Amino acid sequence: MKRSSKNALGLIVTTGVFIVINALAWVSSSWVDLYHRYVYNPVSRLFSHVTGAVPVSTGEFMIIAGLLLLGAAPFALVIPLVKKQKRTLKIAGSIYAWVCVFILGTETLDCFVLYHTTELPVKLAAYAAPEGYTAKQLVDYCGEVIEKANELSLEVPRDEQGEVMLPDIHHEAQKAFEKASGMYPELYGYVPPPKGIMNSWLMCQTDLQGIYFPFSLEGNYNTHLSPARTPCTVFHELCHVKGFIREDEATYLACVLCMESDDPAVQYSGYITAMNYLFAEAKKHASEEDIYALRCRLSAQVAKDNYFVKEEYMKKVEEKSPVSNKTASVASQKAMDTTLRANGITDGKHSYGRCVTLLLIYRYGITA
Repeated sequence: MKRSSKNALGLIVTTGVFIVINALAWVSSSWVDLYHRYVYNPVSRLFSHVTGAVPVSTGEFMIIAGLLLLGAAPFALVIPLVKKQKRTLKIAGSIYAWVCVFILGTETLDCFVLYHTTELPVKLAAYAAPEGYTAKQLVDYCGEVIEKANELSLEVPRDEQGEVMLPDIHHEAQKAFEKASGMYPELYGYVPPPKGIMNSWLMCQTDLQGIYFPFSLEGNYNTHLSPARTPCTVFHELCHVKGFIREDEATYLACVLCMESDDPAVQYSGYITAMNYLFAEAKKHASEEDIYALRCRLSAQVAKDNYFVKEEYMKKVEEKSPVSNKTASVASQKAMDTTLRANGITDGKHSYGRCVTLLLIYRYGITA
């Protein structure tokens, strides 16, 4: 068999395998759970050691390289085709084909399949109230979280500008994940260092606090993000690296891991994030009087710390960008919603809010 035929066969077989794996994941959660714990976790820990040794985001550079490769496609493919340079065309075509297969493979094994693990609410069902949780419990817990955030806002160290000063987040993540691995074994083992994105201005435009790259197994964060939100965002993305791909589950775990931290700045981040989700859900179910009372309990300092990115910087981003922040944000949210729905998350980006159920289980259901 000729080398070109072997290469083509390899492409077809490899692509077929990834398609079959994707299909099987929709059929059974039990084998995906086994894959998550006994295949994905050890392999991802090994691979994360490699990318983790690089001080910058490997995934960001891979994306830049991919864009350059895409931009070079007209020259790499069209020109050899026109000039009938068959050998050059075959080599270039093979490179582009294998890049596509690599993307399909890493997205399949490190992301798509993991959407079909047994859902965390099902795993925690034994701890949950069988009748569910009332609006009063939701409001009461939201109030508790607000009060704790108020308290922590006075304890966290601050710089001369009044911004929260953060500890070594990677070190805190390692401690938190190890502590929680008894209840969540998938969190066990090496935790790669979080990476700040160099082109964070683009994340600001698209309303992204953090991002997980399946092809490099890295948790990345927006370097312009409010310090008070940064630790919980980092923990969220690292939970994705550990195979908790669903957004509500990663958010819940990040909040709990932060809230149970020994560091006040990390705790503060967890309580602020939990507060935002609980309050958003309370507005759907509680009375206007209850919502007003919750607003009144929020301290001015917590309200000041609870921002996405500084407004002045967002204005600079919009001034320099050919696309408005609103347009970029809408496109980003639409892409995210489409990706989630394509992977079986029927409520799309609204699934983020499902972390509230998990937080209520944590507060009222789990007693151990």
